[in-house]
Amino acid sequence: MRKVSPISITSLFFSFLSMAILGSISLTTSLSPDGKALLSLLATTSTSSSLGLLHSWDPSHPTPCSWQGVTCSPQGRIISLSLPNTFLNLTSVPPELSSLTSLQLLNLSSANISGSIPPSLGALSSLRLLDLSSNSLSGPIPPQLGTMSSLQFLLLNSNRLSGPIPATLANLTSLQVLCLQDNLLNGSIPSQLGSLFSLQQFRIGGNPYLTGQLPPQLGLMTNLTTFGAAATGLSGTIPSKFGNLVNLQTLALYDTDISGSVPPELGSCSELRNLYLHMNKITGLIPPELGRLQKLTSLLLWGNLLTGTVPGELANCSALVVLDLSANKLSGEIPRELGRLTVLEQLHLSDNMLTGPIPEEVSNCSSLTTLQLDKNALSGSIPWQIGNLKSLQSLFSWDNSLTGAIPGSFGNCTELYALDLSKNRLTGAIPEEIFGLNKLSKLLLLGNSLTGRLPPSVANCQSLVRLRLGENQLSGEIPREIGKLQNLVFLDLYTNHFSGKLPSEIANITVLELLDVHNNHITGEIPPQLGELMNLEQLDLSENSFTGEIPASFGNFSYLNKLILNNNLLTGLLPTSIKNLQKLTLLDMSGNSLSGPIPPEIGSLTSLAINLDLSSNKLVGELPQEMSGLTQLESLDLSSNMLRGGIEVLGLLTSLTSLNISFNNFSGPIPVTPFFRTLSSNSYFQNPDLCQSFDGYTCSSDLVRRTAIRSIKTVALVCVILGSVTLLFVALWILVNRNRKFAAEKALTISSSISDEFSYPWTFVPFQKLNFTIDNILQCLTDENVIGKGCSGIVYKAEMPNGELIAVKKLWKRKKEEELIDTFESEIQILGHIRHRNIVKLLGYCSNKCVKLLLYNYISNGNLQQLLQENRNLDWETRYRIALGSAQGLAYLHHDCIPAILHRDVNFGVVLLEILSGRSAIEPMVGDGLHIVEWVKKKMASFEPAINILDPKLRGMPDQMVQEMLQTLGIAMFCVNSSPLERPTMKEVVAFLMEVKSPPEEWGKTAQQPLIKPVNHG
Repeated sequence: MRKVSPISITSLFFSFLSMAILGSISLTTSLSPDGKALLSLLATTSTSSSLGLLHSWDPSHPTPCSWQGVTCSPQGRIISLSLPNTFLNLTSVPPELSSLTSLQLLNLSSANISGSIPPSLGALSSLRLLDLSSNSLSGPIPPQLGTMSSLQFLLLNSNRLSGPIPATLANLTSLQVLCLQDNLLNGSIPSQLGSLFSLQQFRIGGNPYLTGQLPPQLGLMTNLTTFGAAATGLSGTIPSKFGNLVNLQTLALYDTDISGSVPPELGSCSELRNLYLHMNKITGLIPPELGRLQKLTSLLLWGNLLTGTVPGELANCSALVVLDLSANKLSGEIPRELGRLTVLEQLHLSDNMLTGPIPEEVSNCSSLTTLQLDKNALSGSIPWQIGNLKSLQSLFSWDNSLTGAIPGSFGNCTELYALDLSKNRLTGAIPEEIFGLNKLSKLLLLGNSLTGRLPPSVANCQSLVRLRLGENQLSGEIPREIGKLQNLVFLDLYTNHFSGKLPSEIANITVLELLDVHNNHITGEIPPQLGELMNLEQLDLSENSFTGEIPASFGNFSYLNKLILNNNLLTGLLPTSIKNLQKLTLLDMSGNSLSGPIPPEIGSLTSLAINLDLSSNKLVGELPQEMSGLTQLESLDLSSNMLRGGIEVLGLLTSLTSLNISFNNFSGPIPVTPFFRTLSSNSYFQNPDLCQSFDGYTCSSDLVRRTAIRSIKTVALVCVILGSVTLLFVALWILVNRNRKFAAEKALTISSSISDEFSYPWTFVPFQKLNFTIDNILQCLTDENVIGKGCSGIVYKAEMPNGELIAVKKLWKRKKEEELIDTFESEIQILGHIRHRNIVKLLGYCSNKCVKLLLYNYISNGNLQQLLQENRNLDWETRYRIALGSAQGLAYLHHDCIPAILHRDVNFGVVLLEILSGRSAIEPMVGDGLHIVEWVKKKMASFEPAINILDPKLRGMPDQMVQEMLQTLGIAMFCVNSSPLERPTMKEVVAFLMEVKSPPEEWGKTAQQPLIKPVNHG
């Protein structure tokens, strides 16, 4: 007998229950017609939850006026139906509701309704409010809604509605609020909507397929207070007629394709509080007319192509709290007038071309908490008056040309959390006053010319998490007191003049994850106490004068992924305890005097992928067969030792892309794998007894490798001569045909420029063994293979000749491109060596004079937004795993990479909010004129239950799961705290998320309890 599932029984029960309700309707002749129309809601429900919530809906009553959510007129007609947040789980909005002809208010928001909006609702001529927001409605907006002549509030936001915005909505002459944000609407904004003269709020953002230009007619809506069209595909310019919107308070047009200039007429919008035009393609000057906006509190213009100077007139915006002009092409000096902005809290001018000094008048901005001036060409000294900023929490002025000493007045900035003055020309000693800041977490002074000693008073700064002083001229001994910094995670002292011994007290910093003192003058033995640093992930002691043996205690580093000890005076054997370093990806012990054989235990390092370098030592013996376990290893250097025997085991290292075994005594046949067949002869140099082989076991002739090398040189010489002759003929042919070529070039179309940029010589750098060429990649860069576009570039899906699928990202060309080549290549080298299961692996990169291509593993599941939008069954378990995995990947980038890789545009709190709310933004914006963070804060401030923020698809879960979601929401809000001091590190976020999850066996124990506890708003 087939067993009946509980789901089948439940569905059968709901069917009988619905039939019973419908049966009671047919038997109840006393119930009013309005009441019978309401019961259609119960007939379309898919679960029992709504039946329980609407227990007061008794069909035997003669009137529905006492039913939950129902309000009637004195005549007994229903005038209001309000059931927000009741989780009705309706499969459609019942068309029968259109028979409620006296209905004035219909609110079914956040009720988990699917299906389409019935056109028959247009018959509700008395309706003043229609709120169907935050559901899962699909299909088009019915044009018939434009016949509801009394409608004042139309809220259809946060659904999955598609199709164009109906022009018939222009007939709603009484409309005050129109919210269509966060849907899948397409087409353009109908110009007819400009006739909605009563409209106060117009929100259409978060519709990525909405295109076209902003109609100038919108400038006629003079009562408008909020216009939000962010995160859309709108293009064109901002109409100058927007200057007529004298009541406008918020203009949100960020993250679109808007171009042109900022219209000076916006200076006439005297009520404007928030002007959000960031992440667009806006050009031209910042109009000084914006200085007339006396009530402006937030001006965000970052991420555009603005030129010219920062207008001093902005200092007239006396209410300004946030000014962000970063990531543009602004030049000139920072206006001294900005010092008049006494309520300014955030000033962002980074990533421009600003010159001149930091004006001392900035110190008059007494409310300033954040000052970001990095990546400019600022010069001069740091004004000592900056110490007057008592509220300052973060100061970033790295990558400038600042000179002089670091002012000791920084010690007066008692709220300072992060200070980054790296990559300048600062001189003098580090002022001891800085180490008296008990909230300072990050002190970054890399790449200056600082001198003097690191004072013992560094131990007073107990809050330090990152101390990065590399690439300076600091001298003396590293103070033992540094071991008192119990919160220190990064200690970075490389490339200085430190001398003496490495203090063993560093082992007291139990949370330390990175210790880098390379390129100094440190002497003595390596303290064995370092083995007590159980959390250490990267250790670099290279290029010093360490002596003695490698401590056996290093085998305790269970989390270590990089161990770099090269170019010291180390002696003795390689410790066998090295086998315990199971997470090691890079091991460099070259340039020492290590002796003895390579221990077989090295074959246990199966995670070793980036590099194994034992070159320039005194190692002897044969290669251990256990080395065959290093199947992920990409680079191996054993050169300049006294190793002997065969190299057959190297043929089993299938991931090798680089090998050097020169200057040893290896003998026997060279493996015949594809890698060895293409290997340069320099990789074998001075191994006279190595020979070529056809089978990998026996030598193919009496010729040793040296003879082969001489032959190669001869062939190379002949090739050079022939090549020169060929080039001469080619040059003559070009000279004869130059006129014909000129005529042909003149006839080329614009598309040929794309071919031109591919025609320059290419550099192809693989980070692992790749079985394809640059030509294979370029053939796939066609419009048909585009799978995504973003602010950094365009992504192609490319199928290689061997069937392998890869993703190719072609980066957009940026300003100062030529100056950034070295930086690009160094950063790509870091990314190429990252190995983490939550980070897509970078396979390699290609570049020429015009184009940069990044090669990744192809991920078929798409990105986070696609998962949230397209997968209607993305349950909490899956979302939690996505959140945790993303956090672990970001934690690796932030804390484990050297240098750390940070993302200015990735706020993990925003990612969590997207995962929890299911919002379909391309970037972390909801597009209704509010950033998603502001949207959440607004909901919380309005005393809505926090559960309303969750994706409707996540509702109806067991109470334990709901609690987990709400805890995760709390973590998200922790991450987006306006104060950097209060935000957790990504390591802490990972720990918080892991604490959220309860064992699955506990689920269901509270299933009989209420899903949401009652909230007393008293």
